[in-house]
Amino acid sequence: METNELQEMKEQMALLKETLRQEQIVNDRLLREAMRGKVERIHRKAWVVGLCALYVCTFGIWTFHELGLSCWFLGATVAMMIYSVVKTVVMHRRLAANNVMTDDLRTVAHAAKRLKKDYIRSLYGGLVMVFFWFLWLALEILFGQTIYAESSLLVRGTMLGLLFIGGVVGFVIGYRMHRHVLSLCDDIIRQVDEEV
Repeated sequence: METNELQEMKEQMALLKETLRQEQIVNDRLLREAMRGKVERIHRKAWVVGLCALYVCTFGIWTFHELGLSCWFLGATVAMMIYSVVKTVVMHRRLAANNVMTDDLRTVAHAAKRLKKDYIRSLYGGLVMVFFWFLWLALEILFGQTIYAESSLLVRGTMLGLLFIGGVVGFVIGYRMHRHVLSLCDDIIRQVDEEV
């Protein structure tokens, strides 16, 4: 009689272990699916950067050319946009959505930490680059051979003011995107830390 009970308990333990193993597999898959969704949202930000750069390299350059800004300034603007896109692609390449499903979770967390660090570092570099770009733009409008060369200082100052307001709006939008990427990276890191 005790042998039957012991046998039943062993069968129940085996069944319980199998149920727990199946649940762990399902939980792991759900965690990875959630992280993959976050990685895909992070990568959408890279697409936004690319589309903005494409816009600047087409419509923006055409507008700057029509304003009479120098070819050197136009070339520097295109170079800055290309650099931004390449830098963004390189940063995002380390954290691929497909790798989230197959890689070790610690590797995924390490890639998210690296992306976060790269984003913070690129913010400071980008701010310096944009500062000098805007300074060059201001000098071109105030003293260059633009369509505003014959205009009064008030007109040129107004144009600069409008460009500055546009720059501030662009910065606010870009900074919100930046913070969103950092938040998603923090979520991925936290999920991995809780799981492991």
